[in-house]
Amino acid sequence: MKRVAAVLSVGLAAFSVAGCSEESPGEAMTSNSSVPGSIAPTSQSAPSDSVLPHSGAPAVVDPLPESVLSDHPCDVLTPEQVQKALGAGASTGSRSDLEQVGPGCDWGNMESFGGLRIGFSIVSREGLSAQYANTKPQVKVFRESVSVGGFPAVAFKVSEDDRMCTVAVGLANEYSVVTTIGLSAEKEAEGVDSCVPAEQVAEMVVGNLKAKAGE
Repeated sequence: MKRVAAVLSVGLAAFSVAGCSEESPGEAMTSNSSVPGSIAPTSQSAPSDSVLPHSGAPAVVDPLPESVLSDHPCDVLTPEQVQKALGAGASTGSRSDLEQVGPGCDWGNMESFGGLRIGFSIVSREGLSAQYANTKPQVKVFRESVSVGGFPAVAFKVSEDDRMCTVAVGLANEYSVVTTIGLSAEKEAEGVDSCVPAEQVAEMVVGNLKAKAGE
């Protein structure tokens, strides 16, 4: 579980705040981008006073209130949904916040080596614009046509065959919810596109948040 969670933390930190120079939790285990799903930070980032959205990111027309992100991130999925995503033997959620991103939670399956992380990206106040400005130039796969639960979203990973994929959903122009999936060994061997289950879990997360908002 610790290995799975550490890898997911590195991936989420790099994907969510690429461009920040400070080391984020989990990055101590690697000094380069050799960890699956990680991206080497760059010195570029969007100006903090930029009008949102920017860098080509779509506007969120009907945002969810930020209060939907006020609860413990480990409660954003039901145990049944976690088991559906990771299979029997999935762990309970483990709180794992990232200073540069926001609250987060990790789940893992020691039997299948699959992993899942949900993060609330609320620190930068950039929403999806951060991914467009900082992540898009660094990855080979950046799918802009993804829509999750009626909200604009992007799916991205280091390469087409990467076992990890992250889906960021813009709940408002200023904040987003980020789902990172690490494929199980079986699904990786089958050649499953890691962005497919990542999008499926993101749909569940957004559905739960919309229900919380009374939608």
